[in-house]
Order: sequence, then C-alpha cells, then structure tokens
Amino acid sequence: MANDAITIQKKKSFIDDWKEKNDSKIKDWKHSISLFTKSPLAMIGLFIVIFFMLVAIFAPYLAPYSNNWRDLSLQSQAPSSTHILGTEIYGGDIFSMIIWGSRVSLVTAFAVVLSIVIFGTIVGAFAGYFGGIIDEALMRVTDIFLAFPSLVLSMVIVAALGSGLQNVMISIAIVSWPTYARLIRGQVLSIKERNYIEAARAVGSSDWRIISKHLIPNSLAPTIVQATMDVGSIIITSAALSFIGMGAGPGEAEWGRMINDGQAMLLNAPWISTFPGLAILLFCLGFNLLGDGLRDIMDPRMRR
Repeated sequence: MANDAITIQKKKSFIDDWKEKNDSKIKDWKHSISLFTKSPLAMIGLFIVIFFMLVAIFAPYLAPYSNNWRDLSLQSQAPSSTHILGTEIYGGDIFSMIIWGSRVSLVTAFAVVLSIVIFGTIVGAFAGYFGGIIDEALMRVTDIFLAFPSLVLSMVIVAALGSGLQNVMISIAIVSWPTYARLIRGQVLSIKERNYIEAARAVGSSDWRIISKHLIPNSLAPTIVQATMDVGSIIITSAALSFIGMGAGPGEAEWGRMINDGQAMLLNAPWISTFPGLAILLFCLGFNLLGDGLRDIMDPRMRR
C-alpha cells in the first residue's frame, strides 16, 4: 500500500509539473501574440505576406490569362478595361504575369531561405560547440565568402553555372549561408556554458544530441527573425540577376525580368516596368515589417 501511495504521489507530481510548464508556455504564447498584434506595422507586414501567399497559391484562379498567354498583336498596350495593367512587349497581360510572378518569387525566396538556414545552422552549431581547429577552419571559410560583395559573387557563380532561375537560387544560397553560420555560432558560444548543457553532458548525452536537442532549438529565435527579413533581399537579388539577363528568360513571368523587358520603353510605356517594380516593393516591405515585429517579440529587452 505504501509503494502504491508513493507511485500515485509521483504520478500526481509529474502531472502537476507538466500542467505548470504547459500553462507557462500557453501564457507566453498569448503574451507574444498580444505584443505582435499591438504593433500596427507588424500587422500590416503580416497582411501583406498573407496576401502574396494567397495570390501565389490561387494564381490559376485569380489570373485572367494563363502563364504562357501571349498575343503579339497587343504588344505594349496601355492599361484598359480588358488589360487593367496593360500588356508588355511580347503581348502578355501584365496583371496576370504579376500574379504568376508572385508564385515564382515565393518559391525562390522560401527555397533559398530554407537551404541557407539549414546549412548555416549546422555549420555554426558545430563551429561554436567544438571550437578549436574545427571552429577556425569553418570560420575562415565563411570569411572567404563574406569578403566578396554578395551580388558580385552571385553574378560570378551564375556566369559559371549558366543562366536560369535554378542557378540563380543556387548562387544566392552559396553567398548567403555564412551570415547564418556566424549568427548561430555566436548563440551557441553563449549557450553551451549554461548549467543545463553541463547537466546534459553529465548524464552522458552525446554531442549530437546536445547540439540537436538543446543548442540549435535555443538558438533559433534570432535566426527566424533574420530569415524573415532576408526574404526581401533574396527577392531583390534574384530580380537584379534576372534584370541583367542572368535569371529568367525573355517574356517569363518573373518580376525582375519584366522590369528588364520594359526598360527600353520606360518613357513610352512606363507601366511595363512600373507595376512589377511596385510588386517587388510591396513584397519586400511586407517581409521587412513582419521581421521587425518578430524581432520585437523575440528580443527579451523589447518584450520588457
């Protein structure tokens, strides 16, 4: 009977601890959401991001014309009731192309961000945790990449690989991961000396378990903020490479390429370049405002 009473008491204590931790997490989430919703600019950024995501998802239903629709008899037509944003130099409907281009931009941005966050996090975590020669070797490699202007290095890589959106994505990922490696390394250096990491070592946890279960999850807050704010810069870099002819091909529904197609007719047909440029502006603005809002709720000093 005594053993049963002790077992019941332990189970009750475990349940109480679990409820307390769960209630604390729920309270923290509610507080974070409250802080975020109190920021008008952050909410505007969230609505812009959601808007572009919905446009990209439902592009086949929102676009009046298909992705490949062209009519050479309607080249560079001014905005009208039939084509509300006009047509471009190949006769494509600009409104439809901007809608389809949102899908290209989102896929490009998310694919690049996901790859650089994963690779940069692994490199930074190993460098910060193991230190010594591993840290020196990995950080010197990152210094080499950071020594070159990112856009110039991206241009060199695309020139070596060949034009195309896929190669543009690869080039941006190659030049962008060192930022996350350094960010994660700094977080790991400050976390790995804390008591719970020492306790994990004391109970025999492997290095990989400590890195994957303790260090990386507790280092991700600034990385999420950085990734959100980098989406805009990735889109601008991708558009810049397409603008100079290294990304999407002529006539493709990609915002940077659309601006390039209309630059020669900027005075006679300004709508060809203006509306894709505004799409890039709104897209980048939304992610930057969202990143600012996330930074405010994830930074303990801002929360206070």
